[in-house]
Amino acid sequence: MKQNTFARAVRLIATLALAVAVSGCVTKTIATDPTKAPATQGQSPVVLSTTSNTAEVRGFDTIRLVRFSEPGENPLAVVTIDTYELRRVAPGMARDTALFVGNLPAGKYYITDLVDARSNLKLNVSRARHDTLGVFAVTAGAPVDLGRLIVTPLNTKVLHGRSRLVQSNAELLKRYSPEYARLFTVPVQGGWTKPPLETDRVEEYALTRPVGADCMSELDDGRVAAASRLGSVLLRDRGGRWNIVRGPGIESLLCVLPVTLPDADLLAVGEFGALLKHVPGATTLTPVDRGNLPLGNLMRIYGNPNVGWYVAHQDGDRLTFFHSRRLEGGDWQSVGSESVKAAFWGGEKQFFMWPTPTGFAYSLYKGPMHFYEYATGAWTKRPLPESRRIVDLFVSPNNVLSVETIKGGMAKAFGAVHVSRDDGRTWTAVEGPFKVMRSPAVELADGTLLLYAGEVFGKVQLQASGDGGKTWKARPENGQGGQMLPLNSGGLLAYDRGYTGVFSIHSSKDGAQTWTQEYTTFDSKFLEMLSGQK
Repeated sequence: MKQNTFARAVRLIATLALAVAVSGCVTKTIATDPTKAPATQGQSPVVLSTTSNTAEVRGFDTIRLVRFSEPGENPLAVVTIDTYELRRVAPGMARDTALFVGNLPAGKYYITDLVDARSNLKLNVSRARHDTLGVFAVTAGAPVDLGRLIVTPLNTKVLHGRSRLVQSNAELLKRYSPEYARLFTVPVQGGWTKPPLETDRVEEYALTRPVGADCMSELDDGRVAAASRLGSVLLRDRGGRWNIVRGPGIESLLCVLPVTLPDADLLAVGEFGALLKHVPGATTLTPVDRGNLPLGNLMRIYGNPNVGWYVAHQDGDRLTFFHSRRLEGGDWQSVGSESVKAAFWGGEKQFFMWPTPTGFAYSLYKGPMHFYEYATGAWTKRPLPESRRIVDLFVSPNNVLSVETIKGGMAKAFGAVHVSRDDGRTWTAVEGPFKVMRSPAVELADGTLLLYAGEVFGKVQLQASGDGGKTWKARPENGQGGQMLPLNSGGLLAYDRGYTGVFSIHSSKDGAQTWTQEYTTFDSKFLEMLSGQK
């Protein structure tokens, strides 16, 4: 598709925004769970999944539908018969992909809303009763598979569309919800009544602007990599230019690990057991044979050819750490496990994991910290400072461990920051004239400490101290984000989490005194297009 045609397509679909208005008084019928209440005569099970390229919504909870009739030949004479809600199943399945299954009576339907109760946001989908997704039909006695919907931000707008890469949920059901998969083994009928509109290029657009940069890491040659959504890794060259390398799927990648292997300089792991490698010079990511790794999400990967490879594996409320001597076709054996909350992907960050000079460590937000030694295979527990709870954690390149914590109660509601220079054996509080602490401390190569702090009713700014925390001075706001990565070159990267819909990465060469934007999902051409229409 030519660029101007693609731009027109995006302009046509960029008319909807997330709104804070979940509650309402309209009565809706909840589609029954087919594993608990088999479809009655005239009903059929329906499956649909969504993937969100945004940190604002981590998988929706409810999909609202309208069943309608079209009397006569007038396509606008739509009469609502009734309304339904499809509810999410397998809520701990993934961070950004949600699965919906329910029994619906035969008829024609269109989607009106995608609702996320956690963030109290909803995406209004229908427009003048004829939405951009189209209409789907349910045939009595035959299961319906509607494939995948993609949701992605476009500046202050939110786009939705049908995936061309994932048009069936059969594999997802088979691997992660076998009790539902059995309902869709017979031939699927019905579904979308027409192919996607030519203007529906949402997935194509989202792939060009993945949101997020998890586990941002510097490679030995000075390049920088970060895991992102839609099967993407953001890769920065030494000149500060960012490129996107992708695997074959659209699952969110959750972490990257720089490596030195004959056929790889980078490993990436993510949702649905994604285990990928980047071959030096390649423009795509290649799947690694997962061997006997069980189904689930891979949160982190550490190790090297000498000690073998370790992954953190999450399945529902169970976190397991596996080890294999070989990477390709690995024989993975458990070296430890932990029970976590069922709402693993909820609003409060619950899991932290980081490399140490002799192994790796992890902690749940309540602690304690668990340290694993490669040489001995032994675990060691260490308490959090003052038995507090972790809000965020960062390890500077010189192995300075810092945590932002809270203890509870109004007096401690605004947090504290501690640093450790001996892998959590001892802690030192970061003092300063601040009531509000909003990030761990980051130590630069010259010893400068950086953290976000401020007053209760004042502005929270990036603060810098060159004397170990005795005195502080605010840095300029331009380009600052919630996360930072000091580089071996002496430079500094700052990046946000994309909570506002726009995700950006900035760099500084002078210790956060000035910033340059290097990457953003903000679409300036679309803004110019809108301005030209006024």
